[in-house]
Amino acid sequence: MKSYVEHANISVVDAQKTIQFLIAAVPEWTVRGGGKVDNWFGRPIEWFHVGDDHSYIAISSGGKGEANHWTSQFTGVKHVGIVVPDVEALIERLRLAGYELDHRGDEHPFRKNVYYMEDHGMQFEFIEYFSDVHSERNDYSH
Repeated sequence: MKSYVEHANISVVDAQKTIQFLIAAVPEWTVRGGGKVDNWFGRPIEWFHVGDDHSYIAISSGGKGEANHWTSQFTGVKHVGIVVPDVEALIERLRLAGYELDHRGDEHPFRKNVYYMEDHGMQFEFIEYFSDVHSERNDYSH
C-alpha cells in the first residue's frame, strides 16, 4: 500500500459554516460521520468528517476566534489544498453560495489553482490538474 494523507483536522467556532463552505465547493462530498464529545478539555464540542470514502476534513467546534491570516508569520497550517475536476465551475458554485475568490495562483500549463478564505479566516486552495503525468503536475519551473 502507498502512503497518503487521509485527512486534515481543523478546529473552528461554527462547524456548520465550514461544512457549508466545503459542500458548496465540493458538492460530491458529504458529512461521513460526526458526534459529540461532552468534555473536550473542559467543554463540549461537536465533530464532523466531511469528504468521501478516501479522504476528508475533520472539523470540530472547539475553536476560539479566527485563524491567523495566511500572510502573517505563524506556526501552523497555512491552507488546505483540495483537488477538484473544474476550478471555473467551483468558482461559480462558491460565488452563488456567497463566497468571494481571495486570489488565483500563478499561471501554469498543467494546473490551475485558486484560494478562498472561509468564514473563520482559514484559507483553502482548490487545484485543477490538466495532466496525469506526475512530472508535469509537479513542475515548479513556471
